[in-house]
Amino acid sequence: MKRQSAKTIPTADGVESRSLAKGLQVLETLSTAAEPMPLRDLASSVGLGKASTLRLLRTLENAGYLVRDPHGNYHSDRDQPLPRQNHQLRLLQDSAGPVLAKLNAEFGETVALAFLFDDLIRVVDVIESPHNIRMANYKGRILQPYASSLGKSITAFQTPEKTQKLLHTYGIFRLTSDTLTDFRAIQEHLAEVRERGYAWDRGETSPGGMCVGAPIRMADGEILASLSMSMPKERFTEELQNLLPARVKRDGEAVTEAMKR
Repeated sequence: MKRQSAKTIPTADGVESRSLAKGLQVLETLSTAAEPMPLRDLASSVGLGKASTLRLLRTLENAGYLVRDPHGNYHSDRDQPLPRQNHQLRLLQDSAGPVLAKLNAEFGETVALAFLFDDLIRVVDVIESPHNIRMANYKGRILQPYASSLGKSITAFQTPEKTQKLLHTYGIFRLTSDTLTDFRAIQEHLAEVRERGYAWDRGETSPGGMCVGAPIRMADGEILASLSMSMPKERFTEELQNLLPARVKRDGEAVTEAMKR
């Protein structure tokens, strides 16, 4: 996957700190990355040696701006919504927390929450499965609006103009052999999601992964969020296939109701 390069942060001798400028470049790079980045790639993106970059990363990590995943790669841990979105996001996370925790405890699989930030859909909360083999996720991840169940559960309910913007911003490309990349086929699939009220990701973003998601309606009636549960195909049974769609739809509605209280 091609990464966007960091913006050049201007500096002036005696005014801006070179270290601060490089730190901002790191944050800019990670804010546009679709997945966590390793030290070597970050060092290359900001034009520093690995040792200097590592010192910057540790400073930003200790300050709470970055998080390392289990593989030692870095991603941003701070969502940056527009001011008008701050209240919605905080209310969503507070309301969805108990619903996600119950879903995770009952099924023992990874659950996640996503939110629409203008023209990108990002994961804003995750509770991982306790299984050693699981479908992992992480906060800050940018989601495919045409492939992931979380992304489809939001994209399907937007206006045609907004849907096209989301698809254009992320781009349409093949992630696995099951990913839809034909624009007309994607439009038809999103219409089916809208009609059903939930979305499947059957190995479309990760080979061997199964995920089901449902939309969450905000207090003003807009669908700006979604929740999902994912698992490896080996643990996905016919019973779960029949049970989960209604369950995630009900949980999405429960979050909506909780936000009204």
